[in-house]
Amino acid sequence: MRLKFLIAFLSILGLSSCATGLSRKTTEFEKIHHGFTGIALLDGETGKNIYRYNAHKSFTPASNTKILSLYSAIKFLEDSIITFRYRETEDSLIFSATGDPGLLDSEVSSNSPLQLLRNSEDSIYYQKANWKQEIYGAGWSWDDFKYAFSPQISAIPVYGNAVIFTMVNEHLKVSPGIFTSYTQTINSEKLEKLKGTNQFRVPQKLQKNDTLRIPFETSEELSIRIIEEEIGRTIKIIPPGPKANHIIKSTASDSLYKQMMHTSDNLIAEQLLIMISEKITDTLSTEIAIDHARNKILKGLPDEFQWVDGSGLSRYNMNTPANLASILKRLLDEKGEAWVSTIFPTAGKHGTLANLLTDEKAFVFAKSGSLKNNYSLSGYLRTNSDRLLIFSIMNSNHMSSAKDIKAEVSKLLIHIRNNY
Repeated sequence: MRLKFLIAFLSILGLSSCATGLSRKTTEFEKIHHGFTGIALLDGETGKNIYRYNAHKSFTPASNTKILSLYSAIKFLEDSIITFRYRETEDSLIFSATGDPGLLDSEVSSNSPLQLLRNSEDSIYYQKANWKQEIYGAGWSWDDFKYAFSPQISAIPVYGNAVIFTMVNEHLKVSPGIFTSYTQTINSEKLEKLKGTNQFRVPQKLQKNDTLRIPFETSEELSIRIIEEEIGRTIKIIPPGPKANHIIKSTASDSLYKQMMHTSDNLIAEQLLIMISEKITDTLSTEIAIDHARNKILKGLPDEFQWVDGSGLSRYNMNTPANLASILKRLLDEKGEAWVSTIFPTAGKHGTLANLLTDEKAFVFAKSGSLKNNYSLSGYLRTNSDRLLIFSIMNSNHMSSAKDIKAEVSKLLIHIRNNY
């Protein structure tokens, strides 16, 4: 009995010592970057709180918002992405879009949806969406709209709603090809799009195999024109109508989720919410999807939160480390460690975390979130004692460079790995 008591006492003492050391590290970290820090640390197996520091305070989550979008997608969408719904009459094929962001995207696309249209011997009609969504998310920064990470949200995205310029054998290749006649090369260092138009100016000094991307002004009509060119068929556009019973799928949903999390793809994140809304209603709307997720799957989180878009580009989003850690625990319980370690990028190896903890053996798989003066990292960590932990480290109002803040976060993660 005395031996058991002694072991328990030493265990508690050890945990207390670890927490004290982490608290000191956290305070030093917060002092260095002159900002506001919150941390939630949970045991991956039991969900027990190990350490909390401002864990119930609100922060700007940036792309950590994609964790909510991911969890909502696995709960409401199918294992394969539905690209089109369609019905056939005696002489017509009528199809509608679901908001799938992978159509004609070289990273995640499948030919199946377009083959349906190519192979049809009937007249083809596109039934417009019941669209109740702005092309940009609430609270997005107006001066981001010219960058590739901020494409427009749409009912039927193509090519990721961005024009891709590549120098191939000293010739400029433009994709989608429809924009070739609207492109000119100029003596400039940067790619430009004339405001409010789809006219582009590409630097003359674009090097061999260089690739530049810029969003284009999209619409359902333009997407259909691009698809017409791809399949060599005429498509007539008709008003919105009832949902069709038949579906055509494209790619495995997990491949889309992995692309979103590894590269922090904002369009995928936004379109996942659009697809959720399309599935549960006859309307395509981010707000509908968010309201549905909040009411059906996100009840019982530790804290109140604000959620307005899928990607985290909006500064209107507010969330807490405790909430994010709780959702990460649900993901782990429902999908397993093998799944989350595949879908989330591994620090030092993949995507947006390739340059984090590069000198360490891989032990973190997580999602980062960055906006000016804000940086967060939330995910999973394997300790030296082979213990799986869940963490959310959120920082707002820091005055450090992105490089410096990541270096300090790395030190915290190494401390956790070595001491728990």
